[in-house]
Amino acid sequence: MARRKDPPAPPAGFTAPPADGGLSIDRLAQAFAAMMGAADPHAPPAEASTEVVHVDASPDLDEPAAADTTCRVSPLTILEALLFVGLPDGRPLTARAVAGLMRGVRPQEIDDLAEQLRRRYLADNCPYEVVAKDAGWVMRLRPEFARLGNLVESKARAVRLDAEALDALAVVAWNQPVSRERLVELGCDAAPAVLRQLVRRGLLELHHDHAGDEPAYRTTGKFLELFKLASIADLPSATDPPQ
Repeated sequence: MARRKDPPAPPAGFTAPPADGGLSIDRLAQAFAAMMGAADPHAPPAEASTEVVHVDASPDLDEPAAADTTCRVSPLTILEALLFVGLPDGRPLTARAVAGLMRGVRPQEIDDLAEQLRRRYLADNCPYEVVAKDAGWVMRLRPEFARLGNLVESKARAVRLDAEALDALAVVAWNQPVSRERLVELGCDAAPAVLRQLVRRGLLELHHDHAGDEPAYRTTGKFLELFKLASIADLPSATDPPQ
């Protein structure tokens, strides 16, 4: 009579099938350490006392109370940040332009979010508001607080310009649009740092009229305001004696 063979012993160790259909975090760490030929990172030190319990007193950032203190990035918060920064000269942000910066968001959704911000600021009695302007939206101070903004702007208008900056402004004003190369041809030897400073102060701006052309300098609305001009046509002739 043939001898009956015993069934093979089930695999043990890391080759054994998981008891509950998966590996625990501890077993997964042990298996990974074994694959890498390293010691078990979760094994207690050899000399560690089992009676000492170390408690991590750091806050759990997954707790709802802690999570609520963070500002989550969402279409709403992105729109709010864009409105806060705003565009030069107070130009409105259009829903189409904002939607183009977000993946999977339609312009109509941007209009809905802007209206949501408008209602929230109104309900919270904030000193600022979101309002529809032309074909877009702007964030601004409410009328009763606007005078504070005007006070800050009036102080910012006090611009001190040296002779080199004034010379560069004059050459641009009477010859605009004018490239950097053309400025040199006209005798303006203002350093690039001076031109950058005038751009930062909002008195000059760079325009790319045609693809491939060298960018050209032009004066801005702030330049007209600073020199009390209604338009660039109100500049006196360059040949007139100074007033």
